[in-house]
Amino acid sequence: MVFSLGVAACLHLLASSSSAESRAGDPPKAESPAACSRVDYGRPASIAARESARSAITEPPNPNGPTLVGVGFFVTDIRGIDPVRDEFQFRGHVRALWCDPRLAFDPEIEGQNERVFTGSQVDEQFKRMWFASGYPVNKVGELSASERILRIRHDGTIEQTINVSVPLATPYDLHRFPFDRQTLILEIESYLWHRDQLQLIHDETISGFRDEIAIPEWSIRAVHGDVNEVAVMRSDVPFSRYTLEIEISRRPGFYLWKVFLPLVVIVALSWSVFWMTDERFSARSRISATGVLTVVAYQFVFAENLPRVGYLTLLDLAMIGSFGLLAVTVLESLLVDRANREDPEKAIQIDRTSRWLFPAVYVVMLAAIALLAG
Repeated sequence: MVFSLGVAACLHLLASSSSAESRAGDPPKAESPAACSRVDYGRPASIAARESARSAITEPPNPNGPTLVGVGFFVTDIRGIDPVRDEFQFRGHVRALWCDPRLAFDPEIEGQNERVFTGSQVDEQFKRMWFASGYPVNKVGELSASERILRIRHDGTIEQTINVSVPLATPYDLHRFPFDRQTLILEIESYLWHRDQLQLIHDETISGFRDEIAIPEWSIRAVHGDVNEVAVMRSDVPFSRYTLEIEISRRPGFYLWKVFLPLVVIVALSWSVFWMTDERFSARSRISATGVLTVVAYQFVFAENLPRVGYLTLLDLAMIGSFGLLAVTVLESLLVDRANREDPEKAIQIDRTSRWLFPAVYVVMLAAIALLAG
């Protein structure tokens, strides 16, 4: 038992060293590179010009190239992390910021520096202005949006904030399960404007994640975004796609104490046969067979909570290694039983050698798994 606790504690320390506390904070208060103070799309049209050509307001504001749209996410919660279905539930504030000089106004005449629209007012405003027409590419369910806010500053800088909850598809790599780290992905692109009309950028000034996010079994390590161009079937011109990556690491404590520790104890108990030199094979084999059946039962129980991947995880390796060692214990008992009939001294020597050889092999195997876990 002392040996088992020591091995489990060793695994726990190694697993703990591979995890990191999540770091976050409020987005920095800097000017966005997509704001009107940072871009130049030409002189804004007058109110009279906009009234006489209403259709122009629905075209991108930059007539000489792509309109820059800063995209940022402030993650408030992550739920439903499901490797079996390759899904997770994203919750947070989606923020988009761009410049449209056609919507600039005189703050002295208006009596305010920015106009603020909420709820249904946002939909009404969008009917009269250009916007990015973005959508989550990898969503697998209904998107729920609330707390919509649209701000139009006096210089034409526009910021839209939406609180969203949406199920998303993401790939999982379980080679290092249960000491694995995953990257959850959220992909955004416009369904209307291609790369020559709209260019998404990762906006650090409106990105981040909440410090107090508590995800059962997981810890957030980092959140960052990237933009690339992708070819789509609906257009000959590539589209700009924004990808948010949320790096998370699994807290392996549940598996250490509920799987690895009982597994080590079961295997260690099977070594009691090495002190049963005078017993017949049937009595020794019953103990080893019980351990084998217990390990098989463990495999069936935890297989229900994992996808049917075509590769071995670290937990699989531990199970198979334990199963194999228990099987060899049965063979050792058979060898000792045969030696008892011909040379009892040899049988005693085999058991004595097994008393240190089997634990040594098992410790080396667990140490290798711990090293693979990082």
